[in-house]
Amino acid sequence: MKKTLVSMITVLLLFSGLPQKSYAMSDAQAEAIQALLDDASRISGVPGLSVVILADEKEYYYSSGYADLKKGIPASENTLYELASVSKAFTGIGILLLEEQGLLSMTDSIHDYLPWLTLKYQGKPVDMQSLTLNNFLHHTSGLTNNKHAQLIPQGNTPDMLQKTVEVLVDADLSFPPGKQYTYGTINYDVLGLVIEQVSGQSYESFMSEQVFQPLGLNQTFVYKEDSMATGQLAQGYRSSFLKTTPYNAPDYSGNKPAGYIISSTKDMARWMGIQMGIVKDIPDIFHAAIQKSHQGDRSVLAVDTMYYAAGWMVNTDQTIIEHSGENPNFRTQVVLLPNEQTAICLLANGANINTSMVLKIKDIVDGNLSQTYKISSAQLMDILLSIATITCCLLTVLFFVLGFRRRKLNKKQPITKKRKIASFILILVTAALSITGFALEWSIILVWETYSILTALISVTLLTASLAWLVYSGRYSRPLKYTLPLST
Repeated sequence: MKKTLVSMITVLLLFSGLPQKSYAMSDAQAEAIQALLDDASRISGVPGLSVVILADEKEYYYSSGYADLKKGIPASENTLYELASVSKAFTGIGILLLEEQGLLSMTDSIHDYLPWLTLKYQGKPVDMQSLTLNNFLHHTSGLTNNKHAQLIPQGNTPDMLQKTVEVLVDADLSFPPGKQYTYGTINYDVLGLVIEQVSGQSYESFMSEQVFQPLGLNQTFVYKEDSMATGQLAQGYRSSFLKTTPYNAPDYSGNKPAGYIISSTKDMARWMGIQMGIVKDIPDIFHAAIQKSHQGDRSVLAVDTMYYAAGWMVNTDQTIIEHSGENPNFRTQVVLLPNEQTAICLLANGANINTSMVLKIKDIVDGNLSQTYKISSAQLMDILLSIATITCCLLTVLFFVLGFRRRKLNKKQPITKKRKIASFILILVTAALSITGFALEWSIILVWETYSILTALISVTLLTASLAWLVYSGRYSRPLKYTLPLST
């Protein structure tokens, strides 16, 4: 569901224009990659990582840590991970396959398939006849993460895809359709429902029978129950308040087309090989669909020099094809470098991992063995918020104690005007923080983000309240004076 554009500029600078190379992984390179993965797992706290490198038509698998800590199941190339937004490339192929079969055209109006779907822009109805399937494929529909991702409902009933798209009825778009590219995960849920309408099958059945099976992706699933039956599904984890714990996130099965397909690095190696034309034992009809899926929409401006294609971000000359993904439990990254016939996929069962480590893996492949792991922005935020929470709690206790002590020892001290103003301002800040806290979508935040956001907000609110009390009690008005009674 949630999408973070990870290190695209860095990828561009490092990879664009590089000559084609020939790779033969040495023992030293293998050891460096394994050490990097081990460090990443240890430092990030993410229990399990799996990586596959496709180079010169050879597959190299590496894993670190555990698919399930409690059960002691190690991560491997057969471990199944939720792909998060890397799922979109599969949905993209699914709908382009229908176009190749002559069952739809990407220039068709969305009204032709979902006539009940109505949208608005700035309160006025949008001409749905002019909104095409391409708009949803390329994130130019006006549906964006900032405005519409929170609308995605929880649930795992068979009709959740329908319900997920229905919440968009009369939704107000972020911009006029076709005017710009801004990522919105729910666009691909709309495409998933179109797949159902056109194929006459459920999205899950269509993907399993018409995409995964013909492509030989035997470890790729849309039904979580099927993946669990293999015994290979990784437990998801999250890190909050400096601690990593198992986390069974709520079901968003209506968001499967955008973020909940499940696969392994074993299948992702084949999938990447298919994308780059290395794997050829697939039905001919897929070749044209794959080529189309790499064509970015250049009718709108690029974002950080990257255009959006069909579940992929691509640069101008298609020398970089990549996508990252994040959902509450998992983090993923795929980078394809067609000119070098090289591809890297990273799958992790925790959101704390820094997926830009794929660039460091590429450096090792290129012979630069000295690579170190750096913590992710998500982990850094949790560390800072956790420290802030602890600090604020300690100061809150101190300020309240000092305030009560001051009042007890000097009850008759007059309240000056300056103290009244200062305490009033602090009370207003406390009230503003409280209102902000109540106004935030905690049902979404606490699923997708670290719990330390909540603890930090609460602790800061209590701190300002304690400081208001301390000022009001006179602690900062003048030094506390002790006098001895005069002898008589």
